[in-house]
Amino acid sequence: MKERLLDELVIETIEEGRDEPNEEIIDMFETLHARLVRATTAVADEIARRRR
Repeated sequence: MKERLLDELVIETIEEGRDEPNEEIIDMFETLHARLVRATTAVADEIARRRR
């Protein structure tokens, strides 16, 4: 894994966008959410595969 923790990156991204107008930032947050869901699914699938 890279040196930077995933949760730190997510928190920093949210903090950077906190004061932005919704019209400008919501797409970025939706993209971030979709990517996190894909990543979470990939990790869950790998855990399930290894437990078989």
